[in-house]
Amino acid sequence: MGLYRTDAIVLGHRNIGEADRVMTLFSPEKGKISAVARGVRRLNNRLLGGTQLFTFSNFLIMENRNLDSISQCEIKESFHKIRANLERMAYGLYFAEMLRASTPEEDKNHALFNFFLKTLYFLQEWDDLELLSRIYEIKLMAIQGYSPEISRCASCGKKLTEKMRFSSRLGGAICFRCFKDDASAVDISCETVKVLQGFIKKPYRELINLDLQEEIKKQLKNACQPFIFHHLDRRLKTLEFIDDINSLKA
Repeated sequence: MGLYRTDAIVLGHRNIGEADRVMTLFSPEKGKISAVARGVRRLNNRLLGGTQLFTFSNFLIMENRNLDSISQCEIKESFHKIRANLERMAYGLYFAEMLRASTPEEDKNHALFNFFLKTLYFLQEWDDLELLSRIYEIKLMAIQGYSPEISRCASCGKKLTEKMRFSSRLGGAICFRCFKDDASAVDISCETVKVLQGFIKKPYRELINLDLQEEIKKQLKNACQPFIFHHLDRRLKTLEFIDDINSLKA
């Protein structure tokens, strides 16, 4: 047992006892880790500010046999604008849940950490949060090694034609000759496939002002979310929160 220091983003927490919380942190050196913040639910606790949801902090953590313990934390970026806006908060929770669900414990990944940190910065300023959600979904899967096959047919490997569909089960776009291989595949156009290619290749800054037709947005959602749920083998609970907020807006 000993002490270690690491930068980390707070992905979530659960309450234990009268005043403690078990924090889920995401670190570039340690990956996803769990550590208890003792007494953090009491007013004026010294750990309170640095352990808020989405906060990027530097942590001093004591190793223990069962569960590590946070000794100190220093805020590097609070991301308070996310917590102050209900809609941004909902999408932040969705992004964090997706990251938690797709990442094993203590599997370090510097590229994934940097990507998620950039996502939080853009979540504070992006206007079309549904579009940001689609970009995040596909980029996250690509970084995790699950990039969809959209350059050729995911079933037969032949060149894609104008008439195609997207199959979550087969891992990408399929040509008309392979429609029979997955009856649940959804319609997708060449334009939407080009947008997906841009999502994977281009940085956030080049995509922030992207203006897409509603039909393309619909196809992206119909393709991306089932693709993610197929790989995660679950539907994420935070989507219900987003649906509720979108219903209120409508």
